[in-house]
Formats: sequence, C-alpha cells, structure tokens
Amino acid sequence: MKRKEKIAAGFLFFLAFMWICTLVSKSIYASKLPRVTTALVEKRRIEHVVEADGIVKQGSDVAVHTLPGLRVLKICVRIGDEVEEGSELFWLDKEDLKEVIAKKELEAAKLEYQIEDMKENRALDEMERQKGIRRAEEDRETAGDKAETALQRADEALQQAEKELDRFHQEEATVSGNQVGISEREALEKNVQSAEYGKEDALTGNADSLRNADRNLEDANTPGRADSALEIARMELENLRKEIEKYREIYKADGKVASDRSGTVTKVNVTVGERTVDGAAVVCADKEVPYQVETLIAREQKKYVNQGDAVTLETPEGKNELVINYLEEDASGSYRAVVYLPEGKGTLGMSGTLKKQEVSESYDCCIPIDALHQEGMGGRYYIYLAGEREGILGRERYVEMRYVKVMDRNDSYAALESGAVAKEEEVITGSDKEINGNMVIRVE
Repeated sequence: MKRKEKIAAGFLFFLAFMWICTLVSKSIYASKLPRVTTALVEKRRIEHVVEADGIVKQGSDVAVHTLPGLRVLKICVRIGDEVEEGSELFWLDKEDLKEVIAKKELEAAKLEYQIEDMKENRALDEMERQKGIRRAEEDRETAGDKAETALQRADEALQQAEKELDRFHQEEATVSGNQVGISEREALEKNVQSAEYGKEDALTGNADSLRNADRNLEDANTPGRADSALEIARMELENLRKEIEKYREIYKADGKVASDRSGTVTKVNVTVGERTVDGAAVVCADKEVPYQVETLIAREQKKYVNQGDAVTLETPEGKNELVINYLEEDASGSYRAVVYLPEGKGTLGMSGTLKKQEVSESYDCCIPIDALHQEGMGGRYYIYLAGEREGILGRERYVEMRYVKVMDRNDSYAALESGAVAKEEEVITGSDKEINGNMVIRVE
C-alpha cells in the first residue's frame, strides 16, 4: 500500500508539475505577443470642424493725392494712425510752392505769346492764300482775253488771205495766164495756208494758256494742310491754368494737405525734404467701409465650406455669428475666404479665428479613426479585427485584416459602409507592436 501511495503521489506531483510548466510556458508565450486594444462599432454622427486663422484688413483703400514736384516740409502721420476728416497729413514748403507757381505762370505767359503768334501767322497765311486766288483769277481772265484776241487776229488774217486769193482767181479768169501770174497765185495760196496754220497755232496756244491759268487757279483754291498746333496750344494753356489754380489753392491753405474722410493710415509715400511724385501720397483704410477678415481654407476642407455659409468668428473683441461673403481658389491651391465684420468692429491687424461646424447624417458603423489604415497615398482602406480560433495552447486571439469602404471621416471617427463590421466584432484600435494579418495577439 505504501508503494502504491508513493506511486500515486508521484503521479499527482508530475501532473501538477506539468500543469505549472504549461502555465509558465503559456505566460511566457503570451508575454511576447503584441498587446492590442479594441473597440466595438457604434452608431453616431460625424462632426466636421473647419478652423482657419486670419487677420483683420481694410475693406477699401482711399488715396490722398497732391501735385507732383513739391517739396515736403513736414509729415504729420505714421502708418497705423487714425485720422478724421480734415486731419493734417503733411505740409508742403510754401516758399518752394511760391517758386513753382511763378515758373508755371511764366510757362503760361510764354504759351499765350506763342498762341498769339500762331493766330497772326494763320491770319497772314490766309491773306496770302486769298491774294493768290485773286491773282490766279486775274491771270485766268487775262489769258482768256489774250486767247480771244489771238484767235480773232488769226481769223482775220485767214479771211484776208482767202479774199486776195479769190480776187486773183477772178482776175485770172479774164486775163490769160503768164509766168508772173502763176508765181503770184502760188504765193497767195501759201499765204492762205500760212494763215490757216496761224489760226490752228492760235487755237492750240489758247488752249495751253487757258489750261495753265485754270490749273493755277485750282492750286490757289486748294485748302492748306491740316494744322492743329494752335488748338493743341490752347488746350495746353487751359490745362496749365487749371494746374496753376490747384497750386494756388494749396498755397492759400499754407501748404497743408488734409484727409477728406475718416480712416487708418496704411501707407505714407512722401519723405521730408524730398519732392512729391505722381501717385498716392498717403493711403488710408476707409472707415466708412466695414473691415474684413481674410483666411485660407485647405483644399481638403473646401467641401465643408461654401460662400454664404454661416460661420463663427472669434476675435479679442468676442465672438460674432457671420457669413462667408467671398470664397475663391488662390494660386497655392487653397481657398481664400473673406468675412465682412459688422460696422465699427475690429481694428487693422487684429487676429481672428474662423470656425464652421457641420454634422453629417447618422451612420450605423463608426469606428475610432486610429483603427483605420490605408494602403499608401490614395490606396484602399482596411481595418484589423481581433478574431478568435483554436491554437496549439487552446483558444487564441489573432489579427484579421478586412478591407472597408469609408463613407465619411473626421479627426476622431470614421464611418464605414453599413454592415462592414458586426456589432459583436472587436476592432483593433492600437497595439504596442507592429501587427499584420493572421498574427496571434493578446487583447488588453
């Protein structure tokens, strides 16, 4: 009996030892497994919050101009100064202004003399033109008279030659001809022919003389070339007189240049001792136009923000419920959003945060965002599940990889397609080691 008891006791000791070894081995094995945390899917809405920082800017700029070329004596404002209507912006050197006015008046006087000279020259040119016309008319009339006289004389000579030839023929009919008579007849016939040539020459000469006289008359009546120099000089004089009047107005104001409205100085483009240039001398933010906050919205957040959407704007002055007045894409690919502040609110350069919240519809299958993975940039989404199966040491937990379709997401949760994960399935949300599909794990 004692021997059997010892055998039984030894066997029990062996079983206990094996059980302890199994526990130790299982503990050592489990201690080396990745430890993961899990969560169950839940029904919820996905909230999107768009936040963007910006600064307060002017809604409109107003430029204060002055005439160029004047020496600046004193500057009364700096960037950021608030000015009212009538506030002094800068002063111009009055003595220098006086010299500028004197030079401008001298220019005007010279221009007046030039205009008078051009008027007189234009009148003299017209007199010369009219005289040329009269002379051409007289020459045309004289040429006509001469042509008529020349033609008349040639005609008379021809008639006389023909009469003498006719008389010779009559005498020849009664007296027998001789050598002298033949010679006389030939001379008379030549006289008639010469008279005919003379008439033809008179007609040709008359035509040439009359044509030349007509051309001279036509040339004399030709209008002179277009010349707008006088009109241009008159316009320049008028413009110069207006400019002088502006200089005089500044001089009457003792060289003071003032603001014509309330605003905040944003640019000063004049320097003491230097002369003014063409362009804005001082630029002010117009207080009559509400200020605005300008922010940049990331491209991926644009789908949650549209022009006209209600937003909350938080500034050091407090919170205001406003709307997005303007939204456009800029060169960087982001979107520039502009929000107008209520009248009288904000100061230039003040910081502000624009916030817009949008809540989606309710989704049945939502998981923490840490449980969602993606295959590279733009690849498929997948999750890890903590499954259960039979192993060498009994029931064990392992990693199951599953591809899913994401319906919506934010920084905290992702909504999956309905039915992607059963309610009792555990989604792995974290691990102390890198895991992959089919790996044995330990669930915390």
